[in-house]
Amino acid sequence: MRKFILLLLFLLWGLTYSTTASAQNKAFPNAVHAKLNFFDYGSLNDEDFKLGEGFEVGYFRNIAPFLNVGVPFKLGLAKLPGTTGNTVTTSLDLVFHLENIRDEAKISPYAFAGGGYFLEEFENGHLQFPFGAGVNFRISQYAFVNAQVEYRKATNDMRDNVQLGLGFVYLLHKAEPKPEPPADRDLDGVPDLTDQCPDQPGPAAASGCPDQDNDGVADKDDDCPTEAGTVATAGCPDQDEDGVADKDDECPTEAGTLNGCPDTDRDGVADKDDECPDEAGTVKGCPDSDYDGVANKDDKCPREAGPESNGGCPLVKDSDGDGVADDVDPCPDAAGTLGGCPDTDGDGIADNLDKCPNSAGPATNFGCPEVKKETKERLEFVTKNVQYETGRADLKISSFKVLDEIVEIMNQYPDYKLDIRGHTDDVGRSEKNLQLSKDRARACYDYLVYRGIDEKRLRSKGYGETKPIASNKTEKGRERNRRVEFELVLDYSPEK
Repeated sequence: MRKFILLLLFLLWGLTYSTTASAQNKAFPNAVHAKLNFFDYGSLNDEDFKLGEGFEVGYFRNIAPFLNVGVPFKLGLAKLPGTTGNTVTTSLDLVFHLENIRDEAKISPYAFAGGGYFLEEFENGHLQFPFGAGVNFRISQYAFVNAQVEYRKATNDMRDNVQLGLGFVYLLHKAEPKPEPPADRDLDGVPDLTDQCPDQPGPAAASGCPDQDNDGVADKDDDCPTEAGTVATAGCPDQDEDGVADKDDECPTEAGTLNGCPDTDRDGVADKDDECPDEAGTVKGCPDSDYDGVANKDDKCPREAGPESNGGCPLVKDSDGDGVADDVDPCPDAAGTLGGCPDTDGDGIADNLDKCPNSAGPATNFGCPEVKKETKERLEFVTKNVQYETGRADLKISSFKVLDEIVEIMNQYPDYKLDIRGHTDDVGRSEKNLQLSKDRARACYDYLVYRGIDEKRLRSKGYGETKPIASNKTEKGRERNRRVEFELVLDYSPEK
């Protein structure tokens, strides 16, 4: 008993000289306690150990630095000396805690003392004086797990006891204030910070500006403000969805990349002007095997270069003076050292065969710079991080920064084109999924055009649920299948 009292005095001294408290003070003056109690009335009264148990609830308030006053109420079942069986015990105390709970502390000890009234079977009351020590273990900013040992000195004989409590302490506090909503002068739901027309109401899709035709292109930027269109076509209709507005499309009902017209053999000559629409060529869309400017179909010597005036057959002449006769010179009017043709970028591939004559690259890549590994990794990162509104093709604002990386890559590789491919999982109707994949790919296409990328360098297509890369039977697999892929290409492949 004497050692126990000396230990409590030592704890009181240590707490008194500890650093400034920062919990259950003026900022958080109120706390509630709840715990389970285990007690013994036998060992202190020359009898066998008598274990009892009960619970305790209490309210505590800070009244001075390091000092809290509390009112704990206890209810339990005890085996009291001089009685048989269990006795219902109750007590109501007034106690003073000397404690210090710091913001950064994980463990905070305390000491306490006080007085209270004790009842047996809700009668036979007498005074008891509790004192002891405990420790709080922080589990959050406001919550603690509590362990406490308590000695209770009774005014009645044979009622001194020791108690052990295990429970919970919670600091009462006000809820965090909600942040003020951002300013929105025109009350259109678009904050002034991002509203391009802060004094004129408009939809978020048009950055807060008026949009009569609701096509997502603000009237101030819309070349056709009363007809719905796309960002890629400056707000004008594009019925064949080829990225060329109908008003500028030479083939408005057929999708194509050459002024809106198709180019089946992808030789840069629209089918309507191509004399050989199914064979790629350089002479009115027709092949020219000897590169003499005379199409094979009109060339009397298709394997030997020659002028058109001579039926495509060679003359013994060297117009450009490069040592290669005109009849075998694929570039008779441009001096060069590679078979008679120049090599502007010095990459060892003649300009007439070089798909990127002004940018050096290996022959394995048709004379164009190879796409770096880190660039491919950045494209994979964009594929995984472009995000849309749920079930819609509207890009989330967070995706704009991600797509800006694509803009940088396209500027780094000016000779390349970009294939944009949309995919979905198999949830829902396949027709709806196909359309959603097209719309999401188109949303990326429209953003890149808006950011200044030439629409002729872009192509978008949707595949719906037809090309999964993971199982659609799991949420993780479906999440991987919902994607938009980006690939740098020199020429678009017909199958993609």
